[in-house]
Amino acid sequence: MRVRVDAAITFPVGEVSAKVVERLRLALTFPNPAYLERVRMGLSVGVEPETLCLLEERDGVVRIPRGAIHALKRAAAASAVAVACEDARGFPSAPIERPRELPLREYQARAVDKLARVTQGTVVIPCGGGKTRVGMGAIARLRTPTLILVHTLDLAEQWLGELRDKLGIEAGLIGDGMEQVAPVTVAIVQALVRWDPKKLDAFLAAFGLMIIDEAHHTPANTFRHVIDRCPAKFRLGLTATPEREDGLTPLLELFLGERLVLVSHDELVAAGVLAVPEIRSIETAFDYPYESAADFASMLAALAADEARNALIADRVAEQAIAGHTCLVLSGRVDHCELLAAAIVERGAEAVVLTGRVGRKRRAALLDGARSGKIPVLVATSLADEGLDLPRLSRVFLAFPSRARGRTAQRLGRLMRPHPEKPDAVLFDFVDRKVPILRRQHLERRKLYAEVLGLPASRLRTERADGGALA
Repeated sequence: MRVRVDAAITFPVGEVSAKVVERLRLALTFPNPAYLERVRMGLSVGVEPETLCLLEERDGVVRIPRGAIHALKRAAAASAVAVACEDARGFPSAPIERPRELPLREYQARAVDKLARVTQGTVVIPCGGGKTRVGMGAIARLRTPTLILVHTLDLAEQWLGELRDKLGIEAGLIGDGMEQVAPVTVAIVQALVRWDPKKLDAFLAAFGLMIIDEAHHTPANTFRHVIDRCPAKFRLGLTATPEREDGLTPLLELFLGERLVLVSHDELVAAGVLAVPEIRSIETAFDYPYESAADFASMLAALAADEARNALIADRVAEQAIAGHTCLVLSGRVDHCELLAAAIVERGAEAVVLTGRVGRKRRAALLDGARSGKIPVLVATSLADEGLDLPRLSRVFLAFPSRARGRTAQRLGRLMRPHPEKPDAVLFDFVDRKVPILRRQHLERRKLYAEVLGLPASRLRTERADGGALA
């Protein structure tokens, strides 16, 4: 059978038997996490399908993701059918100007070399290990027009700055009201999905390399909508946390190709690239009569408004900030961020709020202030969970409960980047032990801390608010 490979893999239905197509359909069908979540919550499933199928059959043509070539070959081989590929992927003939030389660590160079050989795949490196530098190394090596796909303005700004400082490239920007297209362009995915399909296809056809930052978001509809239309020959995914709790981890390989390089925390710590932070879990007195999932939202609202809990957090943050540390306080609610920032200021430490309500220029100024040490405390929502480039950061405070493994690993990784003015690093995890569901979430975080840091969970102890230790 002959198939065409460009943005996706396509072939006429008549190329193979219905049995091969059905076998392939089964291999590319997954439970829909949105459907399962609504069932778990006792909600109407609405229009949510029970499964997600990545095989489309329309007008006599079958279309599957480009990384599904191995699934296709297995399905065909089971019926003794060989697969021949017509390569129609995009690789513009005009190279970009030669960028500055960029030194790479051994594992970064290995990732770039493998991408050049196999054309697509994902690189997994912990926070602080230099994922962005891998992407820039690929740009310098391949010298083809490049699209860098991100999902936040902060990530876009960081890429623009790194490309300018490290490679001498003035990149274009799509998003935040801008449509500046250049040989290397950084695009916020939410902006691209609003484009007319013809405009989007013409734009995507101009690139030979597509880089997907925070590639674990690939299964999201917005990312898939763009990635599955981009015919660039080279695809590079970058992530620190490839595992998804919703069961859709296989979609990374199906859209981006197989894993190129996996680097562990232990390797980076041994090489002196990352530092090992201390974990301090602090018990709060917060309590709530939680009985079922219907109580979850009201419980979180009560937690965010709890004066004694907020005072405990503000005391610890102010103490560390006044001692000279750069602090990041994380919450899941904007109103909670504002309450905490005001309480920290009352205790004599400067603190600013960093949420989606803060405009582009103000946000950039705040981050610059934190990087220089002029702003000691950032109080932020989850927008700071990914891509925050703040090597000076020495204290992280988890002021809001969470169980998500990827998010927790990202937060821990924020502290592991070395900096000459950071003698040590500490993560403060505020634990609401009196509420069973929140206690269980904390136990899951403890397991992850132990896993990442290479410590037995029994060595991670919890303190009472008064400083005493709990087993």
